[in-house]
Amino acid sequence: MEDLHCLFDAVYDEVMALPNEPLAGLKYWRVRKLCFSSIPLSDLKWFCESNKDFDPSDETGEYIINDDGISMATPIHFTNQLKRIPILNAPSERKIMQMALNVAQAIRSGQEDYFYLSTFSNVVRPKS
Repeated sequence: MEDLHCLFDAVYDEVMALPNEPLAGLKYWRVRKLCFSSIPLSDLKWFCESNKDFDPSDETGEYIINDDGISMATPIHFTNQLKRIPILNAPSERKIMQMALNVAQAIRSGQEDYFYLSTFSNVVRPKS
């Protein structure tokens, strides 16, 4: 568990330090995610709140096309991912690190309400 905590903090810190370029987070994640296992961790559970009114399949407003014709994620994409991942996926090393990525992206895009999720224990905990 301590190793996961350290990885979570490292991913969060790395994303917070990315250059302020539109696709920096996507480029980072395409490479970084390959380092993490997608095998479910049966001894962990998501701790973050689940919004019963949230539709995880609704991606309305999550992407825009920039002036160069490139599809880019909007701030709502990052916050929706923080809701979507725990609904659709069991905790795995990769999904936990994706939560770190998305909370950092949300905060970088001005969504300070999600800062509490930058703490590992507010995202995932051992099953009782």
